[in-house]
This record gives sequence, C-alpha cells and structure tokens, in this order.
Amino acid sequence: MEAIADRKAVERSTDLDARLKEIEDLRADAKRDKAEAELIGYHPDFEGIRSSDEFHNWADEQPKWVKDALYENQDDAKSVARVIDLYKQDKGITKITKSDKAAASSVNARTRTVPETDESKKYFSESAVNRMSAKEYAKRSDEIMEAIRDGKFTYDMSKKT
Repeated sequence: MEAIADRKAVERSTDLDARLKEIEDLRADAKRDKAEAELIGYHPDFEGIRSSDEFHNWADEQPKWVKDALYENQDDAKSVARVIDLYKQDKGITKITKSDKAAASSVNARTRTVPETDESKKYFSESAVNRMSAKEYAKRSDEIMEAIRDGKFTYDMSKKT
C-alpha cells in the first residue's frame, strides 16, 4: 500500500513540477514581451537596431555591463534603452525619441562650465534638463544632444567633465 502511495505522490510531484515550469516559462515570456513593448516606446526603431549586425558587432566591443544589460537582463527595458542611447551616440544617430530626462547626463562629451559668447540660449545645463518635464525634454532632445556634441552642455549636478 505504501509503495503505491509513494509512486502516486512521485507522479503528482512530477506532474506539478512540469506544470510549474510551464507557468514560469509563460510568466518569463510575458515579462520579456512587456519589457520589449516598453523599450519600443523609448526607441521605436528598436526592431531595426536589434536585427542589425552593426549593432551586435558594436555590442561585442563593449564592456561586460553593456553586454549584461542586452543579453542577460532582457526584461529591464530601461537598462537596454540606455545601452541603445549609448549606441546611437557612438554611431552619431541624432534622433533620440526617448523621453528620459537623464539621458543627457549619460553621454560622454566635452563640456564647458561658462558660455563664451552671447549665444547662451543655445547652452544647456544638467540642472535645467533635470527640471524639464518629460514632454519638454522630448520636444528639445535634439537641441540638448546637439549642445552635448558641441560642448555647450554644463554638467552642474554630476560635475562630470
């Protein structure tokens, strides 16, 4: 009698383990799909970038944290979006559609602490970008990125040089 009960318990356990694995797989797929949808919100051109050999070749040359964000932690859309921001910056792709206000502070660029001419309206500071609404940042993101590239961006919060 005990042997039959043990065998039935093992069968049920095996069946439950298989069902649990199936549920976990479905949950992981749903989580990945949700992250991908969020990422497309940040970068509508993500599908084209993802399928590009140029992007994957670029990623192979990057530090471990970049590779981890892309290939190991795929359900973290914000990390992947930041990596794509970096890729676009490195490749000179200027149209940035992401509305993350902190994007400007993650870009490596030359900076000036004081504007040299009366063109100060074309200068941006990290604190001014930080105060912008997401809508305003999205509207002015091209100007901000141009200021960063031209060295007309002042890092007055992070003291980045």
